[in-house]
Amino acid sequence: MNKVSINAEQQLYVIDCGEGYSCFGFANARDHADQIARKLNRSDLAFTDEDYATLAGYERYCHAVQAWSQSPLTRTTYFDPGTDARAGTVIESCRTHERKIRLILGDTLTGEPWLEEHDAVGRIGRSIGTLKVPLLIEPGEHGGSAILCACILAIVDWASGNFLYRHDAYQDS
Repeated sequence: MNKVSINAEQQLYVIDCGEGYSCFGFANARDHADQIARKLNRSDLAFTDEDYATLAGYERYCHAVQAWSQSPLTRTTYFDPGTDARAGTVIESCRTHERKIRLILGDTLTGEPWLEEHDAVGRIGRSIGTLKVPLLIEPGEHGGSAILCACILAIVDWASGNFLYRHDAYQDS
């Protein structure tokens, strides 16, 4: 395992990758470990209050991901904690049917879109890692960026302009 340190001020695990560093938020580690624990029905993988912001918490997250990798669920699409189940269903349907869509991302509490112009249109693919996350693959490309699924306000069919998914808080103008 890579060397990991804690940046308490910024609430991050700092991961030494040899030629650089990567960061992972304490809350992200907890939320992912807890989601995996629920989906695998393994309470031993869930965070305890003592795990938050500790190296033991990062190790617990790693154990949860390892457990996921050894389960049949590793062959399924993995969605961010907090992803609306309806959005996940639509994303997966668009992936399997190779449907071109436009994503509208934003604040799911207020319904305010971020008005993103880039990484908004394409088809859905899936990463090949242990946690197979949805990717937005732009026309003409072979790979794409991970989708912030917990921030999806709407999914629009590119061909028809119809909403395939619309978050309850989303108000388009």
